[in-house]
Amino acid sequence: MGYLLKVIAMILVAVLQAAGGTVAPLEVLGLVVLAAQWVIQEKYCRHLILIALEYVLIFALGFISPFILILCGVLAFDLAGRGLYWQVLLLLPAGIYHLEGERLGAYAVLLALCASSGYLSHILSVRKESFRVVYDRERRNRYALEEARAQLLASTREAARLAEIQERNRIAREIHDHLGHRLAGILLQLQAAVKALDRDEEKARELFKKSVTGLAQSLDLLRDTVYNIRPRDQLGVEYFQQIIDDFQFCPVKFSPRGDIASLTAAQTETLASIVKEALTNASRHSRATQVEVQLEVREKIVRLYFRDNGVGSAK
Repeated sequence: MGYLLKVIAMILVAVLQAAGGTVAPLEVLGLVVLAAQWVIQEKYCRHLILIALEYVLIFALGFISPFILILCGVLAFDLAGRGLYWQVLLLLPAGIYHLEGERLGAYAVLLALCASSGYLSHILSVRKESFRVVYDRERRNRYALEEARAQLLASTREAARLAEIQERNRIAREIHDHLGHRLAGILLQLQAAVKALDRDEEKARELFKKSVTGLAQSLDLLRDTVYNIRPRDQLGVEYFQQIIDDFQFCPVKFSPRGDIASLTAAQTETLASIVKEALTNASRHSRATQVEVQLEVREKIVRLYFRDNGVGSAK
């Protein structure tokens, strides 16, 4: 808009000067200098000193032709466009000195109109810059959100993989350290019972009883070991409810929310392992009489909340 106003003002001054019949060479030189100064302001430097020099040049050219003062409207537009509203009043002395009567009134109206246009241009520029800053910030946030989402998905896959590896290691360790050791001991007891069957029937019977007890304990250990492997058929809220129902230590309040069936098998296994581990810890350490489990599935996140009224773990 500033370019258009300057072109119109320059053309208007040239037309009025041509209509007057005489154009002084110094006046033409001054207009060329003004045009060059405008180009410098728009392209390279917008310092206030250039506006002050422009005002001095226009004031001086006013001695040659009062029509040159029309270009003060451009100054009023530039000052108001920079938010320098009170500085526009400094343009009035040029009109007061060179003009009088109706021309002075027209000059004041010209300054007011140009300053108003500059004010609107300044407001639009500020709002445009504000919108640009907001847009850039929203774009950066969107990129950061997408990156965080990608990292979260990668972390979820890695967590599922690590949980699977950890579960396999747990099962292998339980079988090797406990179940294998117990079965080996039971085998030795059975062998000793067979050898003692003909010599000491009472001792052989005692060894058989110990072996039966050991086998029952081994079977319980085997069930505990494979308890967390994977769901068999049901993957929805029924699967989690079955885990809650199998917990006999104390009453459990289970509150599912959202579409539990939308969980993938890997997500269900991971959450189920967490629930089982939390319930196991509650039975071993908390001495709780009430446990609360909340499972909430939203569009973007899954929230698992676990709380009991026990004493907590020792520090």
